[in-house]
Amino acid sequence: MSPMKKLLKDRRAIRDGIVVALLFPLVYFGMHLLGWGNDSFNWWQTLLAGLFTGAFFWFFMSSFRQFRDEDVTPR
Repeated sequence: MSPMKKLLKDRRAIRDGIVVALLFPLVYFGMHLLGWGNDSFNWWQTLLAGLFTGAFFWFFMSSFRQFRDEDVTPR
């Protein structure tokens, strides 16, 4: 099985990545509405950064979770 298929089977990491991708723009726009934002991104840059952040989070969470049960203590 290819490594990418293994990563796509991790449904929990996919769900968590989607949550991160949705929360990033929501928090950014919410802070802007409260007056605490810094206006460093346009709206489309914020949405794009949210997608990249979610994909980055998914990739690393599912990659690290593959090796969670391996014993790495020295013998």
